[in-house]
This record gives sequence, structure tokens and C-alpha cells, in this order.
Amino acid sequence: MGRAVTVDDDVRDILGIRTVGAWLLSLFFAAAVLAMAAGSTDGVRDARFTALAAVLVLFAGLGILVAPGDPIPARFAVPVAAAAPLSAGLALWQLPVPMAGSTQIWFLGAASAYLNFLCVRGASRWAWLGLIGQILTCALWTATTGQGVITGVGFSFINVTPLLMATFFARVIRPIAQEVLTLRRADTERAAAEAAACAAQQERDRRVARLDRIARPLLETIASGRPLSTAEQAECRLVEAELRDDILGGVMMDATVATAARSARERGVTVVLDDGGGLDEVPHALRQHVRIVVRDALDYAEGGTITARVLPPGRASLISILLRDNEELRIEVEANGEVRSDLDDRS
Repeated sequence: MGRAVTVDDDVRDILGIRTVGAWLLSLFFAAAVLAMAAGSTDGVRDARFTALAAVLVLFAGLGILVAPGDPIPARFAVPVAAAAPLSAGLALWQLPVPMAGSTQIWFLGAASAYLNFLCVRGASRWAWLGLIGQILTCALWTATTGQGVITGVGFSFINVTPLLMATFFARVIRPIAQEVLTLRRADTERAAAEAAACAAQQERDRRVARLDRIARPLLETIASGRPLSTAEQAECRLVEAELRDDILGGVMMDATVATAARSARERGVTVVLDDGGGLDEVPHALRQHVRIVVRDALDYAEGGTITARVLPPGRASLISILLRDNEELRIEVEANGEVRSDLDDRS
């Protein structure tokens, strides 16, 4: 199965820029740049500037991979594009005149590679400015070294063709990639909605089955016209309270809490359960912790009234439990799961 689509997905994921394969390709690119720079030092005045030019090219290529957002933000696109003329300037002014070989202008092809990807990442304008700056740098070098402006323009202008192709590719592929992402997100949202609807239907089915199990016998007895015995009347009151708990108790309720509430009522305790929504977004473990506290409080009560109220979202406490009998006892579960009660204050 494919990776789930998230809100952070963009054109980079469609083109595979954030994949392991892209990083491996970048390693090969780095190895090629370093090999070309190291193998083209014949007649070079100061190889340290050539090495610095290679480092600039490599960091620019790395920027294409790691820069966040789509299209690539200008704060990343500008230095990446500027690396093309800067690396050319560093390397060119160290070359002999005439050059020892065409491989000594390795930085032109290396810069062209990442400028093409800069187009794909949505910064065609900056890529073209970087290439123009590179061409002007080459023309300036050949002009100041007596080789003529046309010479510099000629051997650097060749990179215009691949950048032109990359620009058209980006113009075509980026809108298509955005449409693909939109469709994938819509499919993910539809699947999530279907799962939520299925879960809601299952919950409704569970409640209907429980209602049928606990209420049908009493309803059939009532429908028969036979007077209810004292025990049956008490059972009716318990069933009515259980159904009310299911409606008002919300997320606070589970089988153990329902059993504890019924047992408390059988002991004569008045039980009020109310869910204000504060448990809807908490982790499952914390939700279970709250249910255990409610169940223990119900088991503790021997008479009087117990009110367990889940507070609205955003409160410091998740739930407040108040036991009233001969005296009052308040228990609260805080958002971090800590349980506090009046007993803590007394001790």
C-alpha cells in the first residue's frame, strides 16, 4: 500500500524529491562534481578557490532537496541561484588562458543540473537569473583575459537549452502534480469520512442491541397489561437510568462504569453522569484512566448523590466528581491525569 497523503505533501512527493532514491542520486552528483573538480587542475593558479566553487555547487544542490515548502521560498531560491555565477567566478579566474581542456568548465554543467531542478521546484525566475548571471560571469572572464566576449557567451550559452526544457516541464508537470495531490487528499478524506460513518453505524447498532437486550423484556411485560411487581418497577427505574447514562454519559461510559452505576443505584445512591465533551480529543489511555476513577467513585458511594461531570474542552481539569452524603467529597482528574480530591487537602 502507498504512503498515506498528509497536509504536508506537495509536488516534491509526486516527483520523488523526498525519496531515498533522490538522496542516492544526489550522492552520485556530489561524487561526479568532486571528481571533475579534482581532475581539472592543470594550470590552475589556486586549487582552493576551485574547491570552494565545488562546495558552493554541492550546497546549492543540497538546498534543492532540503528547502521546505512548495514552491521553494525565495530565501532558499536566491542563494541557490546565486551559487551558479559565484562558483563560476571562483573557478574561472583560477584557470589558465587558454584553458587546458573543456573539462575545466565542469562547474557550468554542474550548476545547470541543479538550476533545472530549481525550475521544477517552482522558482523558474530565479533559475533563469542564476543562468544569466553565470553567462555574464563567463563573458566578463573571457573579455578581461583577451579571449573576447563571444567566447564566454558561446561556451556557457549551451546551458540555456536544458533550462528551457526544464521550464516547460515545470509549467506542464506542476499543475498536473497539484491536481494529483488534490485527488489523493480528497480520496483520503473520503476514506476517513466512510470510516467515521462506519464507526458511528457500529456504535448505533451496539446501542440498539443493548436497548433491545435490557428494555425489551420490560416493554413486553408492560404491553401485556399485567401490573408490574415492586421488583419490576425498580428494574424499570434502573433501566431508565441506564438509558439516560448512555445518552448523557457519552465518552465517559463503558461497560465497567455502567455496571458500577447500576450497582450504586441498587444501593440507593442517586447517580448523575454528564459528558461535557472534554474527553473527546484526549488519548485513549487517559480516557480509560478517567473511567477507572469514575468507577471507583461509584463503588465507594454508599448513599446520597454522586455527580460525575466531564468538563468542556480547554479546562484545567477533565472531570469533576462530587459525592454528597453526610459530608461532601470532591474528586477531580486534571488534564495531565493527576487525581486530586478533598482528602488530599485534609491530609
